[in-house]
Parts: sequence; C-alpha cells; structure tokens
Amino acid sequence: MGLVGESGCGKTTVGRLILRLLEATSGEIFFDGKNIPPALPKQEMRELRKEMQIIFQDPPYGSLNPRMTVGDIIGEPLHIHKLARGRRTGKKECGRS
Repeated sequence: MGLVGESGCGKTTVGRLILRLLEATSGEIFFDGKNIPPALPKQEMRELRKEMQIIFQDPPYGSLNPRMTVGDIIGEPLHIHKLARGRRTGKKECGRS
C-alpha cells in the first residue's frame, strides 16, 4: 500500500497507527484482511511489522539514500528480516557483504 497526500493531511499519523507506534482512540485497524487489536502481544506485533514498512519524508536528512538503487532500498528490509530469497546482484557497498 502507498499513502500519499498533501502536507499536514495525516499520512505519518496513519502510518504510525497502522504500525501501532501510536494507539488509536477509536476504530479498528486491519492489515492483510486481519484485525490488529490494540492488545496484540508484543512478539506478535514484532512479527507483523516485518511485513510493514514506513518511509518518512525527511529531505534535510535524506530518508532515501541517493547512493542506493530503488531495488536496494526496497530489498534492504527484506534482507534484514530474511524474508526474500532470490537473485543477488553481487554488488557490495561499504560495510556490507
């Protein structure tokens, strides 16, 4: 899912609510057709977050690394959480193997 909108319309708040970084005051949150209850155990929420990602727009600090390809940016969390198998480009970056 992608969420876009004008500045100040609540995109970041919605993202934080979905990830349960903020608690909703009312309503329900569904992800992949499943309700995410507020009292979901911490370990279950941690596992669920492996399927989610939020990219904050932060131009002064560069949320997106201009030295990385879009594929590398998208693939990094998949690699970190061991969620993807498949081709590797063989490229190496400083500090990465």
